Amino acid sequence: MIGKPLNSGEPFEVEKGAIRNMAEAMNYLNPLYLDEAYAKSKGHSSVLAPPMFPTYDLRLSAFLEVLKFDFEIAAGLHGSDDWEFIADVHAGDKITPRGKLLNLVEKVGTRGRMLLITSEIKYTNQHGELVAVYRPTEIFIAQ
Repeated sequence: MIGKPLNSGEPFEVEKGAIRNMAEAMNYLNPLYLDEAYAKSKGHSSVLAPPMFPTYDLRLSAFLEVLKFDFEIAAGLHGSDDWEFIADVHAGDKITPRGKLLNLVEKVGTRGRMLLITSEIKYTNQHGELVAVYRPTEIFIAQ
């Protein structure tokens, strides 16, 4: 299953209102995120999206569609996040997420068997430029 493509969501257009909502929710009050005239005066094409914006349409459970577990799942939890922010994202950009499985590791912990799943989602813009890479690790504990 390693390297198998994941359904990581549909391409989505970055909207000014979504940028504002995320910026305000995260208390990112930088005028680059909120004021288009200011952002343009600083050389941007429109308002700039906060660095975490690619998560706006994130499907963390995508790998569940391609994996078949040989055990009943007692619990699942989010293990870790690894982000690389490579290029700016602006209002009007179209972002395409493409994911794949990177690694599956089985371990035995104090609660029994566990499966650690690491995936990777690459986000590109409408020009095919890589803007961000996300590598989450999820942990599933057998019943």
